[in-house]
Amino acid sequence: MDGTTAGPRATAASPERRAAARRREDIARGLILLAAFASFVLSVSLWFAGSEPEGIFVGIWVPSILSLGAFLLPRRGDPA
Repeated sequence: MDGTTAGPRATAASPERRAAARRREDIARGLILLAAFASFVLSVSLWFAGSEPEGIFVGIWVPSILSLGAFLLPRRGDPA
């Protein structure tokens, strides 16, 4: 072999690896959205329970969590 071709084994694993990477990305996106939603629910719960400053503090986490997700997991169509 001259080293220019990857061989049949590498090409067969490539779609599987891409699918596994996509599944991991989907799980990560779901966890980030779940964390943001949980933060929102906790914020509203604190607010209506009478802890307004704590509710505001926790409410500030929502855009921070979503921004972290956008930074770590750019959209699929965007060049990385």
